[in-house]
Amino acid sequence: MKNALAVVALAALTSAAFAQNPPAATPSPAPATDAVKAATGPDLGEAAAGEVIYMRYCAACHGKTLKGDGPVASGLNKKPIDLTQLAKKNNGVFPMDKVMAMIDGRQSTRMHGTPDMPVWGEIFAMTKGSEAPTAEAAVKRIANYVWSQQAK
Repeated sequence: MKNALAVVALAALTSAAFAQNPPAATPSPAPATDAVKAATGPDLGEAAAGEVIYMRYCAACHGKTLKGDGPVASGLNKKPIDLTQLAKKNNGVFPMDKVMAMIDGRQSTRMHGTPDMPVWGEIFAMTKGSEAPTAEAAVKRIANYVWSQQAK
C-alpha cells in the first residue's frame, strides 16, 4: 500500500512537468454513450481536451508517447500497457467502453484485489464544483485522446 501511494504521489509530482505547455483546446460537449458507440472515429475536440488531462494524470506511467514508458513506469510492479495498440489488439476496433471503464475504475470489480492503476473516476469526482470537467467528461476526453493516438 505504501508503494502504491508513493507511486501515485510521484506520478502527481512528475505530471506537472508533462503539463507545462498543454495545447489550447476548445472542448466540445461530451458525446452521449450511444453516440460514442456509433462513432467511426474519435471526437477530435474531445481528444484535444483529453490530451491535457492525459499529460497531467496518465503520462507519468504511460509516457508522452502512450507506449508505457513514462518516468515512473520502471518503478511499477507491472509495466503500463502500450495504449497505441488497443485497436490493433481488438481486431482494428477501438474498445471505447472498455477503455473508459479502465480509466474510470469505479465500475470494475475489486474482489480480485486492488486495481493496477489509480481509480481516476474517484479522483476526478473530487473536482466537482470546480472548473474542472466532470469525472465522466474527463474519462471520455482521455479515451478520445487515446483513440486518436492509435497506431495505424
